[in-house]
Amino acid sequence: MLLNFYIENFKSFKNRVDFSMEATGLANLIEGNTHKINNISLLKSAVIYGANASGKSSLLDAMAEMKSIVLLSANLNVKYVHRPFLLNTQNQNEPTSFEIEFIIDEILYYYGFVIDKNGIILKEYLEQKKLQSGARKVFLFERETSDSTEIKLGTHFKEGKKLELKTRDNSLFLSVVAQFNGEISTKIINWFKNFNILSNLKSEEFQHLSFERLKNEHFKEKIVNLVKSADVGIYDIVNKHISFEELKIKEKEVEALPSFILEHLQKNGVNTIKTEHIVYNEENSFHNYETFELNFESDGTQKLLALSAPIIDTLEKGSVLVVDELDNSLHTDLVEAIVKLFNSKETNPNNAQLIFTTHDTNLLNQEFFRRDQIWFTQKDIFGASELYSLIEYKSGSRNDLNLEKNYLEGKFGAKPNISSFGLEVQ
Repeated sequence: MLLNFYIENFKSFKNRVDFSMEATGLANLIEGNTHKINNISLLKSAVIYGANASGKSSLLDAMAEMKSIVLLSANLNVKYVHRPFLLNTQNQNEPTSFEIEFIIDEILYYYGFVIDKNGIILKEYLEQKKLQSGARKVFLFERETSDSTEIKLGTHFKEGKKLELKTRDNSLFLSVVAQFNGEISTKIINWFKNFNILSNLKSEEFQHLSFERLKNEHFKEKIVNLVKSADVGIYDIVNKHISFEELKIKEKEVEALPSFILEHLQKNGVNTIKTEHIVYNEENSFHNYETFELNFESDGTQKLLALSAPIIDTLEKGSVLVVDELDNSLHTDLVEAIVKLFNSKETNPNNAQLIFTTHDTNLLNQEFFRRDQIWFTQKDIFGASELYSLIEYKSGSRNDLNLEKNYLEGKFGAKPNISSFGLEVQ
């Protein structure tokens, strides 16, 4: 489970910002939206509001960037692309800092690194703390780079021995140790693999994310049940393999295909996903079932299909799901139903977490969200994004406050300051 995430000098974030999934000790907040591991209380979901271009997506991009670097830095073919805050000349050449705190098997890990514009790792560290009364934070390794790279190992990180010299300047030590099957490092790499971050979901991405899962009848049943319960008219989802011969590609089209694509089609064919609907006769009685191509469905239905497998997978694994613009093309009742899946003890027994951005103010309700689950982004006068929780805002401290009304009135900030679009009608 995710506890805290920190970022500095990334895209619209100039200064360090802190995002937390740790529940506060404020009274009269919904207890069901939290999960306690020993002495730490964690939130099951969090929502981020803000004007367009205020930094909501940048925060999620930062999470995705950290995940990508952790998983790919040891790959020689992957080149790092520096994305600092560009509206200040000093920051353009400054390094970017990533830090994260998360829990695996009741052990809290503290991991972070600093990476410069050339992809060189300037600093990296890993610490851990058992979630037991009286337990202390334990140093695992620390790395500093100036003229040369120096990696110091703690006594509890023996898996890193003799791998210091195998670590390139642009590779994370954690990733290198995991390549050699280090126990702790492999656990952490697997945690990042299950850190699901989704944005701009389309039907093509649904096929990529969900097709393999649909081959499993047990998992497919869960996807179908979730989609059917959303009342979008789908009765079933059909996944079918079409051989190269069944494609009936014309000879001229075959000749125009690149050789590697042709070889792939000849060997593997094509996997397709279709939706099945009930067809009624003139007396409104059942007639038969009709299958449709995925692009026949509305954008909202396609997004729901795209989200279904990641939602179910996250709930089953007890991992973290991050979604940009969850409300895009989805009805507010459906968004609320998805959030309730994570907040409920019955549907989320493994204590998975959902983090999402939205413009849907209908969700700003204290009977639905705790105040420490609500976050805002806004830009200062210099164009830098700020991130803050509702509990940091004095005007949002009352338990009976109408959050939606006060947000729309601008009392929490994080709203566009629109004076005029500058259009004149002749």
